[in-house]
Amino acid sequence: MPESKSGSRSEIINAARTEFLARGYEGARMKNISDHIGVSQAMIHYYFNTKKELFEHVYAQSVVTVFDGLSEKLEEDIPIFKKIEQFIDFCLQRADDHSEALGFIITESRRNPDWLIPLFKEQVSLDSDVLKSQIEEAASDYLITSVEPEQLLLNIFSLCYYPTLAFPVHNAMLPNKPGLVRSATDRKGIVLDTVLNWLTS
Repeated sequence: MPESKSGSRSEIINAARTEFLARGYEGARMKNISDHIGVSQAMIHYYFNTKKELFEHVYAQSVVTVFDGLSEKLEEDIPIFKKIEQFIDFCLQRADDHSEALGFIITESRRNPDWLIPLFKEQVSLDSDVLKSQIEEAASDYLITSVEPEQLLLNIFSLCYYPTLAFPVHNAMLPNKPGLVRSATDRKGIVLDTVLNWLTS
């Protein structure tokens, strides 16, 4: 395959994503990326000046892939219980569809928070004002307990994302239940019941 075709920007990004998701920023090698698509490293530097620049592109792209659309879900004009159900379903589906990217984002963000968290915030922002108003209204009608929207979201994120991130550990700790969590979406009913029982207790 001619270098000009195999060295296209999109192919470089795809090869870089494979390398960075597998090895992280520190472990990744530009040579591995160039070897993967059969081009020189000079071809990569034609599109991206440095390894850092290429990593930032892959990181930002991964953040959008996993978390884009969350704010829109929170702003939908639907009843609060339905909103919570759909939001949980959305988070679980993203965890299922992009588990490797989810692990990559969290691992690399913890390793380099000063560098990467600002990049994360450039891609994702959550406006919880609508949710807050709905919580206050439901609480005033004695439908749910009064809670901070941030606490509700944190509980949902924890229940949706953690089982996917810690899947190998769960299987090791619970050897008599192999495949206990085959997919994140298998837990939808459990997660929804957990959240709603907490809110309505």
